[in-house]
Amino acid sequence: MTKALHNARLFTATDSPVIEHGTLVIDGPSITWVGRSTDAPIKGLEVIDCTGKTILPGFVDAHAHLIYNNLPDSSFELTTSLEGAAIDSVVNAEKLLRMGITSIRDPGTRGNIAVLIRDAVRDGRLRGPRIRASKQFISVWGGLVDWHPTHMFGRQQQAGLVSEFITGPWEARNAVRQQVKDGVDWIKVEASGTGANPSCPADRDTMSMEELSAVIDEATDKGIPVMCHAESRNSIIKAAKAGAKTIEHCVFLDDEGLDEVLKHNVAICPTVANYVAFATKGIERGIPPEWVAQHQKTYKRHIESIRKAHEGGATIIMGSDAGSRSFRHGENLEEICLYVELVGMTETEALLTTTRKAAQVIGLPDVGTLEKGKLADLVILGANPLERIRVLTEPGNLETVMQDGKVVSGRLPGTHGS
Repeated sequence: MTKALHNARLFTATDSPVIEHGTLVIDGPSITWVGRSTDAPIKGLEVIDCTGKTILPGFVDAHAHLIYNNLPDSSFELTTSLEGAAIDSVVNAEKLLRMGITSIRDPGTRGNIAVLIRDAVRDGRLRGPRIRASKQFISVWGGLVDWHPTHMFGRQQQAGLVSEFITGPWEARNAVRQQVKDGVDWIKVEASGTGANPSCPADRDTMSMEELSAVIDEATDKGIPVMCHAESRNSIIKAAKAGAKTIEHCVFLDDEGLDEVLKHNVAICPTVANYVAFATKGIERGIPPEWVAQHQKTYKRHIESIRKAHEGGATIIMGSDAGSRSFRHGENLEEICLYVELVGMTETEALLTTTRKAAQVIGLPDVGTLEKGKLADLVILGANPLERIRVLTEPGNLETVMQDGKVVSGRLPGTHGS
């Protein structure tokens, strides 16, 4: 039966984002009407009284590795089998959906797990967010995810790692070609180190411009967008110039980097909360001290860079990078809160990063706003995040999650449910 979610505060994530006394009509998987409750066509419909509730589009996490499950360090590739990683991915997909994250981009996996989970969710075989999938990071020797001992692995590709190593532009192009064949929506490439690999720290450049350009050129030729892990100053500039659609992390952004980001219309996916957690909670949660020390050196600079990007007018999309012991899946929405508390966004600006903007950038045109014709992916809160963003992470405030017009967690106000 067609439902009317009546007399709620609607955060539509459109250019007129808030309707204080609004009604949303859902027929099957889609939204068929949105507007003021006084004008709502509710006669003959099942009317759900949502007085005092806030309804928002389902959240989009543009940087969610499903395979990451309470990782202590880089040994996960050796201690967790591909089969185990697949199980972790199924569990995490369900967890994210139940917390209101109805869409994600998976920015790096093992094997072809993200593509398979994407298809299983799409076909109704698994519960989880709708997924934009990638495969392994395209990396270089001595780079971001070359973190196992050289005396054991040398320069040999190993099955089941989260990375695929290339040398030179032709290997780069072949890596892209094979990933496209395997069904990816996005290509993930790296151009710098990170605090989670002390042998290749965040301020180090890794991939050459020739290799990076080959990855992005080949992917663009195939109609596939590229996200680039870029923390160092030069890697940010290189990624923007080479044509990356999004830059992940963006720790050492300076004026030149911001100019290139704006010139090439690149979106930034910051993952601030993960890096703050490494620096401030890492020791107590069992993260290696050298990882913690690296992030303690950089996390304040990271915040400054994202503040600079925001104030400079760059497009920012929410990405959590959750899954380590210091920042677990289930804590993903902390990222949105830190955009307000540390970066300087308003609540409305922060919510747009995880709704309309993220959906547009990662390629999900049917979600991200509450508008006629969009899919009915939404969350119902018993509190108002437009007044205080922290309600997103406080227990008990999330009452209902809907995906494709169906309740997938909680219950509709005034009804009985799971």
